Amino acid sequence: MRQLVISEQDHIAALMEDGKAIDFFISKNEYSVGDVYSVIVENIMPSINAVFVKIADGQMGFLHANDIPGRGALETRLSPGQRLLVQIVKEPTGNKGPRVNPGISLPGRYYVVTTENKTIAISRRISENAERDRLRSITNLMKPEELGVVIRTEAAGRSQEELEEDFLNIWERWKNIVDKYDRADSYCPIYKDSDFLYSVLRDAFNSTIDEICVGNMQAKYRTQEFLKTWSGREITVTAIDAAELLAKTDVLRELRGCLSNRANLPNGGYIIIQGMEALTAIDINSGKFTSSTTLRETVRRTNMEAAVEIARQIRLRNIGGMIIIDFIDMADRADRIAVMEVLESAMKTDKAKPQVGQLSDLCLAEITRKRSGQSLAEVFGNTCQHCSGSGVIFNLKGGDEPRNNHPNNRRQQGHNSYSQNNQQRNRNDRERFDRNDRNDRNDRNDRNDRNDRNSNDRSNNRRPNQPNSAPVQATSPAINPQQRNNKFNRQPRPASKTVYRDEKTAQAQQLANASEPSNQEALELATVSQNDFAMENQAEDSFTKSKSFGATHFVEDDFAPLPKSNDIDNDVADESF
Repeated sequence: MRQLVISEQDHIAALMEDGKAIDFFISKNEYSVGDVYSVIVENIMPSINAVFVKIADGQMGFLHANDIPGRGALETRLSPGQRLLVQIVKEPTGNKGPRVNPGISLPGRYYVVTTENKTIAISRRISENAERDRLRSITNLMKPEELGVVIRTEAAGRSQEELEEDFLNIWERWKNIVDKYDRADSYCPIYKDSDFLYSVLRDAFNSTIDEICVGNMQAKYRTQEFLKTWSGREITVTAIDAAELLAKTDVLRELRGCLSNRANLPNGGYIIIQGMEALTAIDINSGKFTSSTTLRETVRRTNMEAAVEIARQIRLRNIGGMIIIDFIDMADRADRIAVMEVLESAMKTDKAKPQVGQLSDLCLAEITRKRSGQSLAEVFGNTCQHCSGSGVIFNLKGGDEPRNNHPNNRRQQGHNSYSQNNQQRNRNDRERFDRNDRNDRNDRNDRNDRNDRNSNDRSNNRRPNQPNSAPVQATSPAINPQQRNNKFNRQPRPASKTVYRDEKTAQAQQLANASEPSNQEALELATVSQNDFAMENQAEDSFTKSKSFGATHFVEDDFAPLPKSNDIDNDVADESF
């Protein structure tokens, strides 16, 4: 059973057969095919043989030189600032504006009135000569001299009263367009086919439709009024809630399937449809097709099923331009011919009349189809703000890394997250090693500075109970701080990093300033001096040995390189100091 589903609220209509969509009728563009505008000529471009006209603020239209009446150069046929009456023949796509034509065509149920010629044309599907002569004679009585008329297929068998009524409706529209254009003085819309219900019934309704589904009772009554004069049989008209109309009739499910890049075949195979700027590529895969006994039969049946589904998908998605089909390789010539016959037969029902090329040696088929408006993806799709429509997000160092929310890149997103976690752990490890290394160097420098000050202070002290005697001499001579710095190849520490003496050093300084130190205190001071010099010599020997074994993290430079291995035990090396 065939259903015609019309949703005036969503401006979506679909012709359904047994739950599958045959054709979609969608009007969501501001500039639709058939709209009539008053325009101003802006730029004449002889280099590309075209003229650009201004339709509205910020919107330009494209007018080809072949569509402009007259002969000679473009500058002689048109001039900048000239006002024209044009009709949109191609909706805007991408960055391209709409294409316009100065020839106006107004369709009706049985007639199409046009300004492009002044003749009468009859549909080729009306094959009986007697009927063609009858329709021509009736039309001659009504046709004005300045207009041409095309008799549609639906006019066959209609009475003279029905034909006259349809022609008068078109004639009234044409007079309104001319009057409004004469009153206008700049660019503006003149006529829009705003009655979506009427336009769908006019273009899509035929004798094969069994039921019409609409969104409210008012649309049901209007549809029944139209069908009284258009159909000689009873047609079921059903009113369904507009909010549930598309879902209950499976139109929404078919729309979502056509917006996907994958379409499944009946026996387990599938096709992948990928649209690009220059062409549309279609790939065929056998998938889970296992019902055949031989490989040749599997390939042939998969390609035949794909040919039928490809013709349907091209029509539903309204794909235009160059289309490349990659069939599964077929070695037998008879199989190639059979697949191409199925494809050409399925393409015959397309109103756009696509041209099918020959099958190449690589099993590639070329199809060219005229662009009649926006594709289904352009109508319902918006360019992704993250990937700019490419479908891939590239993460480069040196800048902010964008978030990857594309559903097809979750695996790559997880891999990137794992890599980023590893990099963060490595950075944390390096920072911890640098911090520990700096702390070790600072502690070692602080001990050396304290030893230097203790040595200088003790060298200036005198022995106990001998006020006039020479200063007390330690068992080891005091080492000059400048000599120690030269020995360890490091610069003297800034004064801001000086660490004050600890509690024993402060006690020794008080003892030196005292006038008469006691014998016990002098003995303790000498013992401390001997221990400090012994520790200092041991530290110097240990540091020299650690450098000879490649412990580069003991070098006194604050920006020393990190160790490449963990073979050296830092704790043991530090304890030597």
